Amino acid sequence: MSNHPRRLLFCLIVGSVLVSGLFFRVLQDTVLVRTQPSTKPVDGPLSDREHELLAKLLNIPVQSKPYGENHSSFLTNQTNVTEDVIPNPLPQLYPELHAKIPKTLLPQYKSPCWHYNGKLTCLPYFYLIGMPKCGTTDLWDKLVQHPQVAKVPKEPHWWAKRRNGWTKTPIHAEQVQRIRKMTKGTDDASVDWYLNWFRTFAVPSVKKNKKIVFGDGSVSTSFHALAQWRQLFPGSVDPPYNLPDLMNSVQPSAKIIAIIRDPVSRFYSAHLYNGGKNNMSCKKAAKESVACMETCLQHHTDRLKEAKRPFSIFPLKVRLLRNTILLPLFISCNQLFRGMYFIYLNDWIKAFGSTQVHVILLDDWISKPVEAYRDVIEFLELDPLSDSAIESITKTTVKNSQKKKKKKAGDLLPTSKKLLQDYYRPYNHQLADLLNSSKYLWDY
Repeated sequence: MSNHPRRLLFCLIVGSVLVSGLFFRVLQDTVLVRTQPSTKPVDGPLSDREHELLAKLLNIPVQSKPYGENHSSFLTNQTNVTEDVIPNPLPQLYPELHAKIPKTLLPQYKSPCWHYNGKLTCLPYFYLIGMPKCGTTDLWDKLVQHPQVAKVPKEPHWWAKRRNGWTKTPIHAEQVQRIRKMTKGTDDASVDWYLNWFRTFAVPSVKKNKKIVFGDGSVSTSFHALAQWRQLFPGSVDPPYNLPDLMNSVQPSAKIIAIIRDPVSRFYSAHLYNGGKNNMSCKKAAKESVACMETCLQHHTDRLKEAKRPFSIFPLKVRLLRNTILLPLFISCNQLFRGMYFIYLNDWIKAFGSTQVHVILLDDWISKPVEAYRDVIEFLELDPLSDSAIESITKTTVKNSQKKKKKKAGDLLPTSKKLLQDYYRPYNHQLADLLNSSKYLWDY
């Protein structure tokens, strides 16, 4: 992990973690990574009274050091710690997870299955990790129409959210309550909760046909780091292990699917989906998002990360300082983060390898659905279907489309488009290099 790039700095991690309401829990006090700060300065300058006030409020030492040339290089290329990592600490950090999910599986099942307390138990064969507002609902709806894929509730949100204390039920409320009764409580964090989810909704199909597989379509899985990384690795600048690493340590043969689109159009779609009115409101949101992200990187990357107080106090404290950068960061930058695909996919590919991560471009899914669908089922090693069978699946109505809302809202304004394109361009170039295809440049 010594060459682990600086791709998930505080502004990115805390923005996604706090917006989703994750809770930090200390699992172990043992320090498994020893870090030494480099002599290269990494902290940004304090230039205004509000940031000084926030630093004082959170008991964070004030420093003034220059940054890299731009936010992208700072996020992804700088290395300012050397790490001495004890090999594979994750089984020790997450003993329940590794104790209840064995390495040896039942070979007669295509899905990863075993017997647990005398009951057939299975994990997802594949994970549709995201990205949000990139066509995951439509892809999922059509994927489960393959006769070899079981239809299960799409988004349990366990790995990234429920495992860390999240208990909300924006979707699948009835199913969540049903599993809570089985685990005798409202705490969804236990491994048994997740195993019971699929034991209830997927295993009956697997019992009938050993070739049946199923997935987990929780889009939160794509962009969350390990919520407890600061407690587990005190002094580490970035999480030396993250969610893809944890999932790989439990299920190294899992197949990962991601569908993405032009991050600029994704930003506009997410803006409208989350209550934005039109292209004028998106102009304001885009301007605020880019400004707060760049200011955060300029002021708070390492300083806030080194805060000794728990992150759980931040929302309350930040509300006392409504004009500081942090409150708009959590609200506005949340959607800006999610279009920085390189940062997330780089982690997944490093953890699972490129042969186990399949990336779909939404443009291809729309313009060449038969070919795109065939590629997915080939990646999943499912039984092939005829072109006519695939056509009958892919020609069905697009799920979760916002065409009417977008028509009413108007096209994205040229100034907003340019601002977002300029912001995302360096990440797109890194993504194109990672996936070895210029189509991920989106021609800007």
